[in-house]
Amino acid sequence: MKHEFRSLCAGIALGAAMMGFVAAARGESDVTLVKDGKPASTIVVAAQATRSARMAAAEVQWHIQKVTGATIPIVADDAAVEGPRILVGATRAMKLSSADFQPQEYQVRVSNDMVVLMGRDKDDRREFDYQNVATFPEVFDEQGSLYAAYDFLERCCDVRWYLPTDLGVTYTSRLTLTVKACDVRRAPAMKNRWQDVVYAIPADLRGDTIKSQNTGPALSRREQVIWLSRNRVGGEAYKANHSFYGYYDRFLKDHPDWFAQGYQGKPPQLCYAHPDLIAQVVQDARDYFDGKGVKPQAVAAGDYFALVPMDNGQWCKCDRCKALWLEKPKRGEGQFSNDSASDYVFGFINKVAREVHKTHPDKYLATLAYATYAYPPAREPLEPNVSIQLCLHTRNVYNPSLLENDHRMVEVWRAESRDRRLFLWTYYCFPALSAVWTQYRCFPGFVAHSLVKELNLYNRNGIRGLFFEPSYLGESKRSILLDQLETHLTWKMADEPTQDGQKLIDEFFSRYYGSAGEAMKQVYVTIETIYSDPANYPSPTHQTEELAWGKLGTEERMAGIGKLMEAARAAAVTDLEKQRVGLFDKGIWQYMQAGRAMYLERNSKKQSTMRSLRVPRISDAGGNPIQANWSQAVNMGTWLTNHGESTPRQVAARMAHDGRSLYVQLCEQLDTGKLVVNGNTVWGEDEWELFVARRRSQPYRVMGVNSNGIHIDVAFGESPDKKWDSGVTVVSDKAAPDGWTTSIAMPLAKLLPEGVRPGQTIYLNIYRLTRNTDMLAWVPSFGGLHDPSRFGEVVLDN
Repeated sequence: MKHEFRSLCAGIALGAAMMGFVAAARGESDVTLVKDGKPASTIVVAAQATRSARMAAAEVQWHIQKVTGATIPIVADDAAVEGPRILVGATRAMKLSSADFQPQEYQVRVSNDMVVLMGRDKDDRREFDYQNVATFPEVFDEQGSLYAAYDFLERCCDVRWYLPTDLGVTYTSRLTLTVKACDVRRAPAMKNRWQDVVYAIPADLRGDTIKSQNTGPALSRREQVIWLSRNRVGGEAYKANHSFYGYYDRFLKDHPDWFAQGYQGKPPQLCYAHPDLIAQVVQDARDYFDGKGVKPQAVAAGDYFALVPMDNGQWCKCDRCKALWLEKPKRGEGQFSNDSASDYVFGFINKVAREVHKTHPDKYLATLAYATYAYPPAREPLEPNVSIQLCLHTRNVYNPSLLENDHRMVEVWRAESRDRRLFLWTYYCFPALSAVWTQYRCFPGFVAHSLVKELNLYNRNGIRGLFFEPSYLGESKRSILLDQLETHLTWKMADEPTQDGQKLIDEFFSRYYGSAGEAMKQVYVTIETIYSDPANYPSPTHQTEELAWGKLGTEERMAGIGKLMEAARAAAVTDLEKQRVGLFDKGIWQYMQAGRAMYLERNSKKQSTMRSLRVPRISDAGGNPIQANWSQAVNMGTWLTNHGESTPRQVAARMAHDGRSLYVQLCEQLDTGKLVVNGNTVWGEDEWELFVARRRSQPYRVMGVNSNGIHIDVAFGESPDKKWDSGVTVVSDKAAPDGWTTSIAMPLAKLLPEGVRPGQTIYLNIYRLTRNTDMLAWVPSFGGLHDPSRFGEVVLDN
């Protein structure tokens, strides 16, 4: 996007459309808006102004009242006005209209007793009420006049926004407000600026990653919408996400051949080489662009229609498809983001793109560069009407290899085409999301200084838009404090990339915390340094509770941060400074203290909840779990929650072997009518997950079994395709009067590489997972499921 900064002092002409202003501007001067605490100006809007202009006028009025105590009146442009005027939006006094501006473009002009705030606005002139969020402009509406108002408040009135609510607004109080002459005409650099929004910021701005029955309310929708608006979140409408889940209901019954072949139960993907499927996808895209709406669970916005596979790597195994994906990646080997399916996925997208271009040459398809299709295709060039949203691990700075791979992705995609529309999906959600998943309190992932470098990289490569997934909290809320400075930097540098990121960081601490700014900077930088240092990570993995408090937030480091917090509290002088320091104290520091205390408490339970078991040998059952003599099997003992707590649920397990198979019987007393089955996908349904390994480390194998007896078998740490031909037999009985019983026979020859023999020791764990209640475990992991250090010792009797 071209940025145009026009200075009256430099005498630069504004062009034919602006000649009336040029003549008036030659004797330019500053403009006094409030004098000695009383209004000295008037805000003027059109009698039938756009919603953008009306909200801009209201925001200017509200902020100037905060700064000066004076409420500048707002009048229509048909009223007689004396003295300086703040013209907002297109008014009678203007020779410009909204149509004279490019998308998202706006102007801020101060000169000769006049302030002009206008830009390209959606022609929405319906009722506007500053107290009613339902009357605000929609987030992706053109709202150049509103952008102009926020630019003016920052540039000319020294206002900043660091949090939702009045607590986050910073300014210098004064009785007289005189604004300097200036003339700026520009648009935000990144066309699309968006974050995961479910309007779920906690009302107290704090929240917790631990689920609670006493969760507080969310901040009002109005406060959250205004917060996004002040950050200029919005712009060009764009969405790319997994877009074919609706095809199951629409087509699986009548067109099973359109779906991935070679799987039990519900197919995990589509058959992306099937010509009839491709024709249907083309038709869905054309229908959307023709104004016929979006089909169920499809993803589209504005000029973009998304084509993104399901969120898994279980591709179709038919001959056509299998020939197109690689067994081993050529780029990104060993990384989450690689190219093993790039030719396959982008080959499908190219077929759709070529057809859609014939009928809608000005529209775009949208897809992700994600997981196994993260790099451009090698077999054929990608069609020009395909936009790409790269999925990047911006916050994983402790993993240099991962970050370097992300950087290569950005550079390779930009080299692939200088004209390709590139967007970003950035994972700011970690480590908080890991903490929500496994129910602990995370060590904060502060990354401001490295984030500045990342944002500079994105801007140098002409990224068109940025979406970030924010830090998650329990009860589906979103954290504002865990991302506070990172959010501010992101939207400031997405709007204007020439800004000095380090200056923005320094300004945040001095403006927001005032007298406590330096002390709070020390707190932040100390946490940031600990989190970011690769030396603090035994392996470059996502954060766990053990990593958070056993490696990062150690006793010594927490004591040091505690002293810095004491200094910050002592440095705060004004009530506002004390409130802001207090919010960090309660929302971050006390959260960290509670996280470490919980870790220590849980750690004390780990030894007492570790299990060992001798498995008796029974008579040969022929690999049939129904024929096994379960009366001779060993009872595996009491089940616990995954954090070592007792449970009222009635769960039991038994185990035996006959020298050829390992037999496992799993039972829960419950109402079987409430068991969740979602197309036999297993993961995410009511299921058992069995983990087995030769030792307490990788490699290990996992089998998920749902209530229909459908199982998925996966090997971790053995081969890239994670295949495990388990040969198991599963019998699931939901008709028993005492609930659900699953009986499994696992051939010892296929249980682990090189098989298992009687007399040998293996390591094993079993989890009971459900959407409806907390998961249970034979050996609580106190974290994620994939923790072989928490596998119990199992010896098979001779």
